[in-house]
Amino acid sequence: MKKFVLFFILSLLLISFGAFLLNAFNLQKDYFNSKNDEKQQDESEMVNDMEQIESYYVDYTKEDYEKALAEKRVLVLYFTSNWCEECKAQDLINNEVFNDLTLQGIVGLKIHILDSETTTETDALAKKYDVTKEQSVVIVDTDGVTRFKYVGIITQELLTQKILEVKQ
Repeated sequence: MKKFVLFFILSLLLISFGAFLLNAFNLQKDYFNSKNDEKQQDESEMVNDMEQIESYYVDYTKEDYEKALAEKRVLVLYFTSNWCEECKAQDLINNEVFNDLTLQGIVGLKIHILDSETTTETDALAKKYDVTKEQSVVIVDTDGVTRFKYVGIITQELLTQKILEVKQ
């Protein structure tokens, strides 16, 4: 009889512990699902905000590049390396140009080459535009034709002027 009571109590404890673990697992799963939903909603809002901003300067993604070509936008491609100090200074200039830019339809993409962030995709893009050195700016018109190429630090005024010339 004592064995039966002991077995019964242990069974109840085991079942209770199992129910507790199952409930904790479900609560944790619901929590992370809600966090993922919030993250997806935030990303969706960011994409919608990006679409409302007509001109922007961002890190390269294949999607942004292909979208800009498909929408016949002027592309400002900045080839950079994460170890290059002059590239960091140029990136600040590029950001200022795009912050001051009031024209619509211009997309600036920062593309890593010759560094740890380089991919086969960015290498292929550098070859396509015949870029062999970091700190290179390439401006592509709405037809996908290279209209301006520059290696080295380009001033804010010259970059703005070249973008305006290509946009016209």
